[in-house]
Amino acid sequence: MGLTSLRERLASVSASRILLGLDFDGTLAPIVPDPDQAAPNPQAVALLSELSHCLQRIVIISGRDTDFLVSRLALPQALFIGNHGLEERDGGASRVVPEAQPYLERLARASQAVEALPQARAPGITIERKRATVSVHFRQAAEPSAAGAALRPALQEIAGREQLQLQPGRLVWEFRPPIDVDKGAVLRRLAAVMQPAGVIYLGDDRTDAAAFSALKRMTGSRTVAVGVRSPEVPDDVFVDSDLMVEGVAGVTQFLTQLLDVCANA
Repeated sequence: MGLTSLRERLASVSASRILLGLDFDGTLAPIVPDPDQAAPNPQAVALLSELSHCLQRIVIISGRDTDFLVSRLALPQALFIGNHGLEERDGGASRVVPEAQPYLERLARASQAVEALPQARAPGITIERKRATVSVHFRQAAEPSAAGAALRPALQEIAGREQLQLQPGRLVWEFRPPIDVDKGAVLRRLAAVMQPAGVIYLGDDRTDAAAFSALKRMTGSRTVAVGVRSPEVPDDVFVDSDLMVEGVAGVTQFLTQLLDVCANA
């Protein structure tokens, strides 16, 4: 989508009434072998800082926990939604949504059970314990696909025993509470509360498909769903996207265009 097309899609929408949502990994930050080393594109962060002064609100919606997001993104006016909607941070302390609270002990037991698995001790397997989820990364394994397949049966058994969901991601398995919260639900809730005239969302992974779907079906606001293409994610994830950009660099270009729209509104 060029600058003219973006303006046309947001025609008659005041920039001050646009809600902008973005994923973190693969969207603002390049995917890296060690998740702890992920860092956002500095130019993208600078653009978001400028956009925060003209848009209604910027919200980061990620599978990361909110403490990590705040440590990487110097955006004091942004709203941070972590663990795909299971926790939230808006200027103060992070909080886990009430529906997830009963599952925190089960997640702790699941994490301990994974740590005890022989498969999880293989080189390149890392366990990430977050506030409301547990992620098992296999990106750094010698053969990631084989490592993920080897982990799956044992992880499914643990998930069943603890009554948790086991979801796949980009070379990661994730344990989650079995509650109906995803990025699409987050956007619907925020739109209902904030009543924006326009909603834009950028994301790159399977968990972002729910956000794209929510925008496609949203009424009362002009919407732009932006898929961020990468070799690891199949095209069917982006079936509800309005446009595609190429990786983190493409996101930066899009934000530059959006800032131009703001400047000339």
